[in-house]
Amino acid sequence: MEGNKYGRDTQKRAQQVPGFSFHGRDAEGKRIYERELFNGTESQAKKWASQWETELKKRLGPTSLAMTVGDYLEKKWLPGIKNSDSVSDRTHETYTYHVRRLKPLVGHLPMYNLNGMALQDALPKGCFGNVKPKTVKGFYGTLKTALKQAVAWGILIVDPTVGLRTPRVPKKKPKVLTIDELVRLLAAAKQYKYYLVIRLLALTGARLGEILGLHWSDVDFAKGTLTIMRAADVRHRKEKDDTKTEASPRTMKLDVETLTLLAAMKERKVMSVTGLIFHHEGRVVREDAIRRTMNYALKRAGLEHTKLHALRHGAGSILLDEGKSLAAVSEFLGHSSTATTAAIYAHAVRQGESIANLLTE
Repeated sequence: MEGNKYGRDTQKRAQQVPGFSFHGRDAEGKRIYERELFNGTESQAKKWASQWETELKKRLGPTSLAMTVGDYLEKKWLPGIKNSDSVSDRTHETYTYHVRRLKPLVGHLPMYNLNGMALQDALPKGCFGNVKPKTVKGFYGTLKTALKQAVAWGILIVDPTVGLRTPRVPKKKPKVLTIDELVRLLAAAKQYKYYLVIRLLALTGARLGEILGLHWSDVDFAKGTLTIMRAADVRHRKEKDDTKTEASPRTMKLDVETLTLLAAMKERKVMSVTGLIFHHEGRVVREDAIRRTMNYALKRAGLEHTKLHALRHGAGSILLDEGKSLAAVSEFLGHSSTATTAAIYAHAVRQGESIANLLTE
């Protein structure tokens, strides 16, 4: 960082004196200066300028003012949040991928004086190519999260993403199975090893990670209940100590058939060291194994291909169709708020426990 410069016509009497501080070069090689005006004598201005530049260095460091967005994202932000308790390994992997896609577009922008207009110009419509709108929204979300953190860390003074227009994601009606289709699916899935996983996903509306993270201690055979206490990291096949949201831990009733199947499984299966119900050689079951079971069962039942997560959507939709309240369904699914439930199931909200009873009516 170069020293400050002052107009040559300054005199000892009080006047307006400009101060400049060099902050590196922009993408075109032009020098970047910070300019401030001070009202006072030349000697007062020099003292003020020295204090001003010292404060800049203290707040931003000698090189960070010349840092680009790409440097910040790759060398500061990603390493800085890697060991944070609030960022899981899976989330960090997603952020890393997003940064890789963002860098060619905004990586050249200098962090100094970064503003929303510069970001908007660097992200024209269609700049990410043939990518789903929801994925593009994720890129913007990561950029906003990263630059807000730059403000928190004192690298930026203001948040440059304020006013940044995020592309709209067209709302889609979630693909769900009807009660009849669900009955056919479960009948077909009985032929496969992970039928019980599919059954629990369909009847409880739980997330895949929550079912694969279940321990035998979570099942109360006497009361006929299942308690969701944690969720497995299905991508890395690791157990976690918590669930996705604070509202996710919950207890639900199980039907007699499911309890009978669980009891029989407990009798014949080798227990894992950690107590996992579903495991392969002591580790969390592979996500692909469950997806294959779902695909085979759909094909055998003569149903169209649908995602595994549709079982969760289906449970929520069926309960709403049967007249359960939004609050009850939100609690059943472990959503963080009823607003989340309403946003996902807006198509199914009509009126305000496990759906097993509905399948046998």
